[in-house]
Amino acid sequence: MSETGLKTPLHPSLVRPILLAGAERELVLINAVVIAVLVLGIGPHPLSLLTAALLATVGHSGLVLAARYDSQMWRVYSRHVVHRTYYPARALYGAPLPPIHPFNTTH
Repeated sequence: MSETGLKTPLHPSLVRPILLAGAERELVLINAVVIAVLVLGIGPHPLSLLTAALLATVGHSGLVLAARYDSQMWRVYSRHVVHRTYYPARALYGAPLPPIHPFNTTH
């Protein structure tokens, strides 16, 4: 039996990323919390309101552009940060030199 013509339907919601207002959900929530802290924590000062409005417009627009480029950027970066210390790109300063010959046991 040949199964080359077998196709399985897959609903698009299973592969589409979860976005909030066009940007990554986690980053939008972080942005909203920072805006809320600026407005409610500092108070209705004109400079804090201007900073919050700027962060709401320009910050969210930047997050939307980043999500268009890569919709899972935050998840990839957070995994990268977690595993960064386990796989360094270069040897540490005091690391022993590798043996030149496989039977050479002295360092």
